[in-house]
Amino acid sequence: MKKFLAILMTLAMVLSFGVCAFAATEADLPTEPEFDPNPDYDMWTVVEYTIEDIQADLVCTVSAKADLSEFYLECNFYGDDQMTLTVVENGEYVNKADKTGFMAGDTPAILDIAKEQDLWVPMNGGEEAPSEKKYTVEDLPCEPEFEPNEDYYKYTVVEYTIEDIQADLVCTISTNEAMDEFYLECNFYGDDQMTLTTVENGEYVNQADKTGFMAGDTPAILDIAKEQDIWVLLHDDEAAEGGATEADLPTEPEFDPNPDYAYYTVVEYTIEDIQADLVCTISTNEAKDEFYLECNFYGDDQMTLTTLENGEYVNHADKTGFMAGDTPAILDIALEQDIWVPIA
Repeated sequence: MKKFLAILMTLAMVLSFGVCAFAATEADLPTEPEFDPNPDYDMWTVVEYTIEDIQADLVCTVSAKADLSEFYLECNFYGDDQMTLTVVENGEYVNKADKTGFMAGDTPAILDIAKEQDLWVPMNGGEEAPSEKKYTVEDLPCEPEFEPNEDYYKYTVVEYTIEDIQADLVCTISTNEAMDEFYLECNFYGDDQMTLTTVENGEYVNQADKTGFMAGDTPAILDIAKEQDIWVLLHDDEAAEGGATEADLPTEPEFDPNPDYAYYTVVEYTIEDIQADLVCTISTNEAKDEFYLECNFYGDDQMTLTTLENGEYVNHADKTGFMAGDTPAILDIALEQDIWVPIA
C-alpha cells in the first residue's frame, strides 16, 4: 500500500508540473546549449547540473515530448558524450537507454530540474509548433474516404502510392495528443484496411493489422503524415477548447475536482441492478487518457484511477474495490457528453 501511495504521489507531482503556458526562447535558457536538441521531439531546454561528490559541472540539453512522457538527454562529462533516453511510466522515470552506462543514476534529478525551471523552447524555435496550429478539413490534401476515429484527439489524411503495384490510397490517420498512437484506415482494391500503431523508444510498433496487408507500408504513411503536419482537431468545440463552465455541467458536483489535473466534469450514473444513483466528479489530464473519479455510494467515498491504453480502460486504483467495474461506463458517458471545465 505504501508503495502504491508513493507511486500516486509521484504521479501527481509529475502531472502538477505540466508544460509551460507560454513558449520560451533560447534567450530564456539558463545558459547556452552544448548539444543541439533532438528534432524528433516537441520541445527542449538546458539544465546546469553538478555531480556533487566529484564536483563535475554539466550542461545538459533535454529534449521532451509535449506531454513530458519521454526525455532525450545529452551532455558531456570529462570528454565523453553522454545520452540517456527516459520515459515516465506510472509516474516514475524508467531508463530505456544510457550511452555510456554512467548517466542513468543522475538523470532523474536533472529531469526534475528541467520540469521545475519550466523553460521549454518549441523545437521549431517559434511560439507554436506547426502541429499546434488550427487546421480545418479544407486544409487537408484531399477529401477523406474514412471518417476519423472519434476516440482520438486529431486526424489527418495522407495520399500514398504502393509503388510496386501502383496502388493509390487515401488514408485517414487518427492520433492521440502525444502522437504516440496512430489509427489508420484506407481502402485497397475494395478491402477496408485498418492498422493500430504505437511509438515505443522512437520506433513504430504494430499492434493491429485488420487484413495483414498494411503493417509494412504503415510506417512510411505515418512519416508522411507527420512531415505534412496538418492535423484537424476532433471535438473542436467550446468544451474541447476549455470554454465550459460549472453552469454547463449536468448537475452540481458532490466532490471537488483533483487539482493535479487539467479538466473535470460531472456524470450522473445509476447502478441499475441496485438502483443506486451516483454523482461522479471526474478529473482528467490534457490528453484525456487518465481519469481520477470520485463519488459516494451509500455513505462510502469512492475513488478510481484509470488510464486509456490502446483504446482500452486500465484500472490502476480502486479505493474500496467496488467501483472499477462501473468506471468504464461512467467514463464513456463523460467522454460522450464532452463538457470539461478547466481546473484553476
